[in-house]
Amino acid sequence: MPSLRLDIERAMGLKFPERDGEALVRFEESLEIPRPAETLMRGFYRHPERVRRSFQTLHQETASILDILLPRRSRLKEWAEEPPERPQEAETFLRETGDRLSKNQQRLTQAESELMAELQENNLADLFPVPLAAFGTLSLHEPAVKIYLRPLGRLAEISHANPEQLRQAVRIHFLFLLLLAAGQDLDGQGFTRGSEEPMLHTIVAAYTWRYLKHQSAELVQCYLEWLNAWGAKKPSAAVMGEGAAERLRAAMIFWRRQPGVGWEECWHSVSRLERGGEEEESQVFSVRI
Repeated sequence: MPSLRLDIERAMGLKFPERDGEALVRFEESLEIPRPAETLMRGFYRHPERVRRSFQTLHQETASILDILLPRRSRLKEWAEEPPERPQEAETFLRETGDRLSKNQQRLTQAESELMAELQENNLADLFPVPLAAFGTLSLHEPAVKIYLRPLGRLAEISHANPEQLRQAVRIHFLFLLLLAAGQDLDGQGFTRGSEEPMLHTIVAAYTWRYLKHQSAELVQCYLEWLNAWGAKKPSAAVMGEGAAERLRAAMIFWRRQPGVGWEECWHSVSRLERGGEEEESQVFSVRI
């Protein structure tokens, strides 16, 4: 984790506050299941017991039909070699077993129809998006981050993602988040805004995406799965462009220091500066980057 922390600091251009060489932040990985993760941990089924009972009913009806079919098959095989002495015996047997099969088939069809209806009520649209707090939380006061490993493991199962790669992508996201909220820039200035988690995560997603692109395609894919799981948006092309790294950092520093200015305004101010409006903007954008 220390080497990863240094990589994150270099990528964002901020430093974690330190005392005697130790970062004054807390990064915790927990095995507990937070309340927002309960739906995810339950899985696709809203009422798993009801679905289980429906499968049991269908199994029982299938077994009942087999109890009729198997003896009937044996008797028909016997008569195929030598018909019964009395035709009435075969007629009675076929009529009785046919009636029983017809009734059991109706019950089987009904049980199957009810189970199919149950299954169709449970799908991805009911499960996602999951609240972000199911995977991790940020405390600006301590400052501290806690990530929940078991919900991440469950997400990996559902999305068929590599669980360790998924956890690593999320670790990197939350390290960037912690650095953005608790870090200091080059002249020691810290975060001056209030709790604005949605925008914090939007900015962090841009940094995480840029960082993971240089790691592996699998990490990027796992990160995308996780963003989709809680309804986050993929960073825009303007932020992700190869030449946008310095613009992103300048806008991020500006945004951290100006509580009354929104992110879009910060981004556009920096963009105008890059297009040659330094004189016009110099009094507004007076931060050291």
